[in-house]
Amino acid sequence: MLHRPALVLALTTLCAVSSAQIAQPGRPASARARFATAVPAVVLPRPDLDRLRAEDAATGNWPYRYGAVIPVAYSCQDAGVWEQLDSGELVWRLRLASPGAESLSVLFDRYELPTGGELFLYDAAGRDVLGAFTAETRQPNGMLAVQPIAGDDVVIEYVQPAGVTAQPVLRVGEVVHDYRGVLRMLDAQDPIALGGGCLMDINCPQGDAYQDIKRSVIMVLAGGSLCSAGMLNNTSQDGTPYFLTANHCGSMVNVVAVFMYENSGCGPGGASQSKTVSGSTLLAANGNFDSQLYQLSSAPPQSYTPFYAGWDRNTVQPAPGISISHPSGNPKKLARDNGAPQNSGRQWLVTWELGILEGGSSGSPLFNGAKHVIGPACCVSDFNCHTQFAFYGRFGGFWTAEHLEQWLDPIGSNPTAIDGMDPFQALAIPYFGSGQNLSVYTSTTPPKIASNWIAAIDTSLLPINNTWIIGRTAPSSGIFLSAGELLVSPASPRLFRSVAPSVAGNSVHTNAIPPDPGLTGLVIYTQGLMLSPGIQVLTNGIELHLR
Repeated sequence: MLHRPALVLALTTLCAVSSAQIAQPGRPASARARFATAVPAVVLPRPDLDRLRAEDAATGNWPYRYGAVIPVAYSCQDAGVWEQLDSGELVWRLRLASPGAESLSVLFDRYELPTGGELFLYDAAGRDVLGAFTAETRQPNGMLAVQPIAGDDVVIEYVQPAGVTAQPVLRVGEVVHDYRGVLRMLDAQDPIALGGGCLMDINCPQGDAYQDIKRSVIMVLAGGSLCSAGMLNNTSQDGTPYFLTANHCGSMVNVVAVFMYENSGCGPGGASQSKTVSGSTLLAANGNFDSQLYQLSSAPPQSYTPFYAGWDRNTVQPAPGISISHPSGNPKKLARDNGAPQNSGRQWLVTWELGILEGGSSGSPLFNGAKHVIGPACCVSDFNCHTQFAFYGRFGGFWTAEHLEQWLDPIGSNPTAIDGMDPFQALAIPYFGSGQNLSVYTSTTPPKIASNWIAAIDTSLLPINNTWIIGRTAPSSGIFLSAGELLVSPASPRLFRSVAPSVAGNSVHTNAIPPDPGLTGLVIYTQGLMLSPGIQVLTNGIELHLR
C-alpha cells in the first residue's frame, strides 16, 4: 500500500506542470459588454502575391509556404484604443485587416501581461475566438505566436481586471497573410489536391498498425511556412516535449505546433486544427543531416493524446519505411515503402509503394519497421504517383554530430534505439545499475491508479522463503553491499514496502494503488530483495510511473 508521502510528492509534481502556450478558459469583454468607441482598423500593406506564387512554383512549394509575412510594429502604447468599462475593467483593442487573406496569424514580439490580464483574438464577426492567453502563456523569449484565424480581418483584445495597476507590454511584430487557405480542408474529390489520388488518410485501414505513432506527428507553422515534425521520447521517459524536424524548414522558435490534425475516418470529415502549443527552444541543428531538434515551451496536455516516438540511430534499418505527414497542409497522410530504408551516407532513401510526400511533408519523421524514427523528410525526386523517391536526414549521423545524448539520453544508458512512450499511460521500466544483480524482478501489470499493481520475483534459482519490494522517491547506483548493488536511495522517503512468500519458485506481490488523482505522475523507484536464513540477494530495479 502506498504511504501518504506519495500523495505529497505527487501534488508537488503536478504543481510544477506548466500550462504555458496553451489557451486558458476565458471570455472577451466584447462578448458581454458594449463599447462606447469603435475599434480602429489598420489596413496592412498588400504583399506581392504574384511574386510569392512564382517562387512557390519554382521550388515545387517545397517546403510549403502558405503565407506572406508582413512586418509591423503596433503596440498597446501607440495603436488601437483603450476603454474603461462600467465594471472597472480596462480594455485595449486593435483591428488588423489584410484584404484578400484566407486567414491571419499574429506574432507578438513583445508579450508581458500582469497577473489577471487576458488576451483574445477573434475574427471581425466574433465567431472564432482564440484565448484567453495570460501571463502563463509567456514564452521564454518574451514572444507569443498565435495560430491562424479565418478571414482577412482580426481583432486583438486585451482585458485588464479592475484594481490591477501593472501595465501590459504587447507589441505585434508580424502578421502572416495566408494566401493558400491553410485552415480549409481540401476537397477529397479533387485529384490534384490529393496528389493525383496518391494521398492516403492515416485512418484508412492501411494505417491501422500505426495508430500509436501517428500521435507523435505534428503540423508546425512558423514564419508563413508549414512543415511536419515528430515528437521524440528520451531514455528518462519523462515526457519532455522534444520534437525533430528538417533544418530547411527554418526557425521554429516561434512555432505553432498543431496536434491531432487528422480526419476522423478514411476520407474527409472531422479534422481540427484547434489543439496547439506555441513556442519552442532550439537545441541542435545540422544542415548536413537536414535536421533540427527543439523542445516545446510546454508539454501537450492529455486531451491532445500525445505520443513520444522511439528512435533508432543504427546504420541498417528494418523494413518497411513508414511516413506520416501533413502534405500541403492536409490532415495526416500515410506513405509506405515495403522495402528497407537504404543508407546513402547522410540520408535514408525510400521509394513509395503507397502514398506520396508533398510540400508540408518536410520535416516529417520516417519510421522503420519497429516504428522508431530514423530521420526527418528532406527532399523528393518529383511529385508523381508511384515514381516518387524521398530522402530523409539520417538521425544517427545527426546524433553523433550534435551530441544529442545530452537531451535524448539523460540517464547515460547509451542505447542505439528506444521504444516510444505515451506520457499519460502507466509505465513500469526495468533498470539494472551496473548489471551485476540478478534480473529476476518483473512487473506483470501497469501501475494504474485505482487498480492492483502486480509484480513477481523469480526465486527458482535460490532456496528463498520470501521476497520484499521497496519503493522510494529516488534511485541509487554504485553502492555495493554483500547482497548486491543498491538501486534505490535509502536517504529518500520510502513510499511503500511489500512482502510476499515464495511458492514453487515464484513470489507474487499484489499492491492496491489508491483511487487518488493526486498520485497522477508519481514516479517510484523500486527494487526487490530475496530472503532466507543466511541469504540476502538484491534484484534489478523497476521504475514505476503512476497514471
